[in-house]
Amino acid sequence: MRSNGLLGIGLWWLALAGGMPWACGGSPGGSDAAPEVAVDVVSESGPEAVAPDTVDAVADTIEALPFPPAGPDAVPDPMAFGPFPVGVRTYDLYDDSRPNEATGKGRWLRTEVWYPAVQAAREQAFAVVSLKTEAQGIELGDKADLILNADVPDIPTAAHRDATLDRAHGPYPVLLFSHGANGIRWQSVFYTVLLASHGYVVISPDHENNTLWDILISGVSMASIGESIPARILDMRFLLDTLLGWSADPTHPLYRSSDPERVGATGHSLGGVTSTGLACADPRVKTVVLHSPQILAGLAAGHCLGKPYPVASLTMGGTLDETLKYCGQYCDYRSRFEGDQPRYLFELVGGGHFTFSDVCLLDLVDIAEKLELGTAATHILNDGCGPDNVPYTEAHDAINYYATAFFNWQLRGSTGSRDLLIDLGDPPFGHVNFYEGDVPDFWGEGGCASCKQF
Repeated sequence: MRSNGLLGIGLWWLALAGGMPWACGGSPGGSDAAPEVAVDVVSESGPEAVAPDTVDAVADTIEALPFPPAGPDAVPDPMAFGPFPVGVRTYDLYDDSRPNEATGKGRWLRTEVWYPAVQAAREQAFAVVSLKTEAQGIELGDKADLILNADVPDIPTAAHRDATLDRAHGPYPVLLFSHGANGIRWQSVFYTVLLASHGYVVISPDHENNTLWDILISGVSMASIGESIPARILDMRFLLDTLLGWSADPTHPLYRSSDPERVGATGHSLGGVTSTGLACADPRVKTVVLHSPQILAGLAAGHCLGKPYPVASLTMGGTLDETLKYCGQYCDYRSRFEGDQPRYLFELVGGGHFTFSDVCLLDLVDIAEKLELGTAATHILNDGCGPDNVPYTEAHDAINYYATAFFNWQLRGSTGSRDLLIDLGDPPFGHVNFYEGDVPDFWGEGGCASCKQF
């Protein structure tokens, strides 16, 4: 099914110019060294508040799974929940190699980790994401009363707070998730939790100075977007160093959780830029899935513009994206990925920018209007959530299907999952065009030559 064109114009973006030497070197403090990190555990309650020996015994017990996770001989349904219940933990991390002059601490990364949990975790309650609860720990200034009293629904999740890691079936592939500009680490729990259920450790930070809180307090800031691009790649490398350090630490709840040889990156919008560049900057990253990305900016950020792209990729975009015009995503996919690595394109007809997230569940437009943040902010926050867009719940099923199958092939060795990466027509795929490899010129009027990305 193909649309006749795009709705509206792109709202904003940033052209990258000049060299970015930070992308070529090591991670903060050097990727071969232990990361400089301070850790505050935000939540450590639940079943692990028992004797450590008991927890270790549970974590190391080889339990029967409902069905095999993806592997050389297993091809689970990538749209269905996987064989593992999902645990979730929240940490406040501080990268001391990048101090914040205002706070005197290292760069702050509040971080969410989703991971495969033991089967007993199914008996625990599901965790809920509460914008207002989290806001209580944020310096909101004169916007505090309005935000804290806003009628914002909670986001239900299928994860269990602080559940015990299933260590017996690990270590697991790692997925680094980067949120969009002015997003938040849990903006796509429909996606991150399902991936963890299939046997992945998914780690996602709030990128300091470019979060949802920043746009709600101060509105859209182009300066924060520009400054965030180089910082984000360093953030993700730092998180990978930290996670692998935890995985090597017998005293940590995530001990033996993560496989350093099986690492992927994924992200939305500016997080897609981050993920694109991260694969160029860090050879540990073996594959990427990009939601609504600006590929050209990501290649420039990672210093691989005009060079063979080092890893297999899946690009996912919506034809009604008003924030980053879809023709730019399509045409960059068509012409910017050099080399012979496998590449795929997922085209969501009627999808908008935030269709690839859980933002549509929150009435952030109402908050933005009450805070008088201006039309740019309200326009961005509604992109993908309107009546002209494909229903986001249906879109989420299709997004999960293709992304999970792709990662299962790339990182879990499930060659049969590769066979699932084909164009399908039945619901929920009626709004999807799926391509492998080269694509023809853009189907919109004038083709790629007439595409104005910004």
